[in-house]
Amino acid sequence: MARFYPLYVRRSDGKIEIIVKGKRKELNQPTDDQLDQRADKEGISDFYREVALEEPKHMDWRRKLGGMLARELNWKDKTGGDNGYILVSFPENYRLYEHVKKTEKDGKAEVKSKTHAAGGNDRQDAYLYGHPDGRKKRFRSPNDFFPHLLWLCTDESGDPDNCTCKICTPEDVETVLPGVKLKMPERPVGQVQLPASMARQLSAQGMKQEPVPRPVSAAPKPNVPAPLPLAKTEDHRLDRRYNVFMYRPGELVWFKRGQAWGLGAILRRWLLQSGSNNSSHQYLVQPLSYPGHNPRPVIKSSDAEMRPWLAWSVPRFTNEGLNNLANPPRYDSADWRGMMEKRYGSGDMEVDGSILAAKTVDSTYTLFNHNRTIQPEALVQENHFDGIFLGAEKIWTGDPIRLHRTDRSTDIMVVHTIIDIKTVSAMNKNQILDQTVKLQGDMYTLTTVPHPNPAIPSPAAPNNNPHLPTRLTDDLAYRNARSIPAKRTASYWNLTHPNLRIDLNEIKGRWYEASLVLPILQPQLFEDAARRGEIQESSLWMNARGDCINSNRAPNLPRLQRVNVRKESRKEAFGRSVPPNVVILEGVRPPVPENVDPAGAGAGAGAGNVNVNTSTAMDIDPRFDTADDGGGGGQGQGQDDRGLEEFMNLDDEMFGGGGGTQSPFFKL
Repeated sequence: MARFYPLYVRRSDGKIEIIVKGKRKELNQPTDDQLDQRADKEGISDFYREVALEEPKHMDWRRKLGGMLARELNWKDKTGGDNGYILVSFPENYRLYEHVKKTEKDGKAEVKSKTHAAGGNDRQDAYLYGHPDGRKKRFRSPNDFFPHLLWLCTDESGDPDNCTCKICTPEDVETVLPGVKLKMPERPVGQVQLPASMARQLSAQGMKQEPVPRPVSAAPKPNVPAPLPLAKTEDHRLDRRYNVFMYRPGELVWFKRGQAWGLGAILRRWLLQSGSNNSSHQYLVQPLSYPGHNPRPVIKSSDAEMRPWLAWSVPRFTNEGLNNLANPPRYDSADWRGMMEKRYGSGDMEVDGSILAAKTVDSTYTLFNHNRTIQPEALVQENHFDGIFLGAEKIWTGDPIRLHRTDRSTDIMVVHTIIDIKTVSAMNKNQILDQTVKLQGDMYTLTTVPHPNPAIPSPAAPNNNPHLPTRLTDDLAYRNARSIPAKRTASYWNLTHPNLRIDLNEIKGRWYEASLVLPILQPQLFEDAARRGEIQESSLWMNARGDCINSNRAPNLPRLQRVNVRKESRKEAFGRSVPPNVVILEGVRPPVPENVDPAGAGAGAGAGNVNVNTSTAMDIDPRFDTADDGGGGGQGQGQDDRGLEEFMNLDDEMFGGGGGTQSPFFKL
């Protein structure tokens, strides 16, 4: 059999069902009566059946369409081989049905048709369903569907008025303008048809649309993603790679404190070499607390000892009175003296201080790494940045982020630039009338397609996606390697909206690799899903920025709104919840082991008494393991030492996914 080069269609307007007469849903396929294969009393069976992906007729349509698409776009196999072309599948939600009519008498088929295409039946025609106009607007042949396929692959605007197929641009314009009879010429290969909206205007004037020759050297501009922006620093490059560091300096995380969990800020990270080819991830974490109380930083020796802030919902305050306030306190305005004097209950100040601090950090943003300034309009200035601390997380250009924008929880955007937009007064250029921050990039949705042949590269193969960070492509390569043999399906990131600008409130948070974070959060569930080839996006199991505002408040209290508070530095975002001389360091160089507390070193790896000079965050021993530190510094004077352990033990208290609703997935 001849070899065929696989082609993927990454955009589709196909619909499985449509809305008719304003409210009724109708499946976009043959009717139930048409799908009924039972013969009538005359022995005649007249029905439709769906053609499977591996059937010859399905493959024949896809080979013809692949060949036409390659010829029209003047596309050649980069290997130089003399291969044909085939669509791996039809665009999403398009399905091929065959109309079969046959007659049986006395148990034997009676053939009336003499045509080869009927395949031994009276008739055997194929139709492609899926056009958004419904089941009556089906395509009768590959030639019929090709103009629509070409529009899907090349029209950057996605405007159906630009499609020249017979359904989107009817040949008989009387359906649009009663009384006008005008046959539009079929579009020859190598010529361009005017958009349907313009064609209808010409028709109204009684004018013909003449085909406009396309220059031989020109090709339609495809709906392509923008190139991945360049990484500017060592940290920027590291954070694009798969399975290096899950967490970043300056981020707010949950971290393991013996048998319980705490909240802290990552001050630095490095790799600890444990052999010629082995290394482990090391993080220095500063526990959050109330003003004036500064627990010592602790070392976490792997990603498994931490969790993203958005993986779990924030618990209730240990001082019960704080949970019942209509206007809850913020960290900077909290009644710390009242808490110390037990006016709100007998809770733990360090626990409640860390919760208040985390909620405050969640509402902040800080821009960093300014790279250019442009002025698109006379009174508008755009300052572009390489990164932003948004809530708990650090986001770079080139990062994938999770979106609130649509109902699809798997939608992401690859960030190309971060823009601070200022509008100033015409009378006084120093007076800012409006200021907003936008993130600009390409929006994708996770799309799954049939993939029956494991020998063919999947559409998510890293070599086919240079516009995506390897974190995305390597994660899907891992997941597709399990779904293809188990389910004969593969997933890829389908570009839906190029060059999109979004507001901060449209962002849920940064994206995490399901293949890396889910085995940590729930090993058994992940193993079962991997065996079935059904590893889902980790986004389905995580909260969004801003969910913490109401997650620990009683349902009868007023709902609070998400806010965006600008901070000029990341340290300012953490405020007094961290020591005043703390430093957040970039890079991955190990700290210098100069000043280790003898008591801590003598107590062994579980003691956690690391003496750190936080003004430089350098004087610690990178070999000192504090994974089981049991609290990382203890409590303040007058506090009950049991409060932190009892309250922050997540075995019973922590929830995840969906803004505070309990999720067994994250129950430890």
